[in-house]
Amino acid sequence: MKHAVTKIAALALAVAPVAATTVTGGGVAGAAAPNHVVEHMRLITGKMDGKPGWPKITNSSWTVHKGQTVTVQIVSFDDGTAPLMGQYMKYDKVMGTVNGKEVAGGKMVNNVSDINIAHTFTVTGLGFNMPIPVAPTGGHIVVTASFKANKLGTFTWNCYAPCGSGTNGMTGAMSTMSWMTGKVHVVK
Repeated sequence: MKHAVTKIAALALAVAPVAATTVTGGGVAGAAAPNHVVEHMRLITGKMDGKPGWPKITNSSWTVHKGQTVTVQIVSFDDGTAPLMGQYMKYDKVMGTVNGKEVAGGKMVNNVSDINIAHTFTVTGLGFNMPIPVAPTGGHIVVTASFKANKLGTFTWNCYAPCGSGTNGMTGAMSTMSWMTGKVHVVK
């Protein structure tokens, strides 16, 4: 299993060649501001975190430097679907990546079928969107995409798939910081 994650990460880095790489897990990504950072995240289910109905993306807030290429790697264990609705249907497409694609389960894709979406990782202020497909039952899927941090500021990321509670699936975890929403800080 670990070998598969490493292989996917290597493929993602091959898609976005860089001069220097720092692997981070949150916080400020390297004092010297290398050209490339990797943000590792895990998407766990409510059953896994002891709060049924509350999926969560760990490492929900992190800091990078302006000008860096940022590779976001999400290992998702969620095997439930959450088809997009209404104004959010456009988030089935990969947006704002360095090559217009993401690697999902070892395959290079530019969108995820709406009936196969579990979540999205969307930073609207940076124009970045990663649709996250359903994980195989009892397993996981690795989704990786890279973007260039070209704007200074603090940007909120959200999941736009209705994976939370309430009649429309958009409450509970969906509206709680550090669950299905977080922050990306882009500093000098």
